[in-house]
Amino acid sequence: MVALRKPAELLPRRHSAVKRELYRERCKDEDGNRYTVIVWRDYPGTSLTSYTLEDGTPVHYEDEWYFLIEPTRQMLTRCDD
Repeated sequence: MVALRKPAELLPRRHSAVKRELYRERCKDEDGNRYTVIVWRDYPGTSLTSYTLEDGTPVHYEDEWYFLIEPTRQMLTRCDD
């Protein structure tokens, strides 16, 4: 018995599970300290995103103006400039 294989171009493509940086947001805390929030695409081909500071600290998207640094619960505001 011979197993039939699909031609290579018809095999499903596997996406890498590596995050891809989409863009960066300049933010500040209530004391005026500046931070950069990185917006990541978690999986290619999906709309799932995650957020971190430049050092990898997880950040939670609150709304179009605010991010929350998860470990410290410190609120960041997007910079207008």
